Amino acid sequence: MAVTGLGTPNTSGAGKSKYRPEIDGLRAFAVVAVIINHFNKDLLPSGYLGVDIFFVISGYVITSSLADRQSKNFLDFLTGFYERRIKRLVPALVVFVLITSVLICLFNPDPGVALGLGWRSLFGISNINLYRASTDYFAESTELNPFTHTWSLGVEEQFYLLFPFLIWFSGFGQQTAKGTRNLFFWVGALTIASLIGFIYLYQVNQPAAYFLMPSRFWEMAAGCLIFIGFQKRARIEQALEQVPPLLVVAAMVGVMFLQVSAAVPATIGVVALSVVLIASLKKGTAAYKFVPIQGSGQLSVNFIPAEPLTAA
Repeated sequence: MAVTGLGTPNTSGAGKSKYRPEIDGLRAFAVVAVIINHFNKDLLPSGYLGVDIFFVISGYVITSSLADRQSKNFLDFLTGFYERRIKRLVPALVVFVLITSVLICLFNPDPGVALGLGWRSLFGISNINLYRASTDYFAESTELNPFTHTWSLGVEEQFYLLFPFLIWFSGFGQQTAKGTRNLFFWVGALTIASLIGFIYLYQVNQPAAYFLMPSRFWEMAAGCLIFIGFQKRARIEQALEQVPPLLVVAAMVGVMFLQVSAAVPATIGVVALSVVLIASLKKGTAAYKFVPIQGSGQLSVNFIPAEPLTAA
């Protein structure tokens, strides 16, 4: 499992740090849930929902990193955005793919399929390849492929192809008077469409619902929306801060004990709880001390194992 530093503080144009160390702890919580699920699915049947927590965090963090960031023009904004993403993701990914590929060649007499998925992960399209080949998700070739878990990174990278355009042309990236409101409505409309698509696709094409970015957009967008909501409606954040964080964590763990057959309501539930926890998990709360890491290591897992699919 590859790691990359995502805990570095984000600063606005004014130099104010938006870094929240407890977000790193929430990432660790999500990763532990996924590891437990893949170690023994009976222990935590829906522990794979840690992936969904990760997506919400990504949406929140990427939006906060772009708020108040000064750019001369759209080209400057776009190149700066992708430069930061490449520096943050590519070095660790390349090292991971190279080392893993060498090991595969040493121990796998037929490494073609695994290596093919590995090089696709370098271009952020491993999730598309898995979607096309996921008729039998639990096939041995899929479960034993060490590059299978790069699908979530592919989803995020494809999200990054769309998100900066929404940020800039809504006016949010230019700090226009109506930019935040425009971004909220644009992302909100796409969130509703994406959520409807996820619910529908889960009934007719589960691989598409799980592996493709359009049906995952709503999860990352939820993180974006809650950040915007905090900026424009402080009362929203203040209200959510009153929710006991440990109660939210307990509810998330409870959702993860649900069977995979309840995947749709479980996914929606854990995304909603993630939004509440991001708001309520603040310094001084009991859960703040409970959630691990708290930014001390400033490392987070970027490549998470794939979620299981139930029979159609």
